[in-house]
Amino acid sequence: MDAHACVEMKGEEWRMNQVINRMVLYTAVLCMVLVVNACGAKNNKESVQEHAYPQSKQPIEEAGQAAVPNAEAKNKADENRDSAEGQESKIKTQSEAKASSDEIQVVIDQSEKPMKGNSFDFAIKQVPKGYSLTEMRWTSNTVTIVNSLEEAIEHGKNGEDGFYLSGNGQYSGLIYSDEMKGERGKAIFVFTNDKGNVLMSEKEIHLK
Repeated sequence: MDAHACVEMKGEEWRMNQVINRMVLYTAVLCMVLVVNACGAKNNKESVQEHAYPQSKQPIEEAGQAAVPNAEAKNKADENRDSAEGQESKIKTQSEAKASSDEIQVVIDQSEKPMKGNSFDFAIKQVPKGYSLTEMRWTSNTVTIVNSLEEAIEHGKNGEDGFYLSGNGQYSGLIYSDEMKGERGKAIFVFTNDKGNVLMSEKEIHLK
């Protein structure tokens, strides 16, 4: 083999070695990049989880109510339940009050009387236990009259128009003006007990 051919073979061998070395270097660099990316992704995942659930590593007993999942929703549900129970209790109370109103018996007397003026009498025959008359009302399309028990007692003494009570409650009624004659309306009697509960009895009347 001549010298020229030997040089060419060595040159070719050197180039092959250079190519192999470069491939090894590129492979090593690629492996390092993959390892770094994998570690970075793992760290980012842990960071995101810790940010989203900052109390996940903290015991519930130490974190308190704020660390309990859906604690706010549970409290709202409890409030709604208590409110619903309160509404049911209120409806039940109103239903019982309505039933008790049926126990009230008020009799209206519009018979003619020797006294002057216009009036009708009323007599309370039956009232639920613990309730007493506290207010009397007349309502029609043109007139509304509201008198307390004290005002009715005063009218029984001075004879003024309106509801009256006299003779220690033996006489009771409504004195009205000539302009009210012929009206149709309602006489409403309000009864209250010591707890503040209210019952009412209504009577439709055609004033004579």
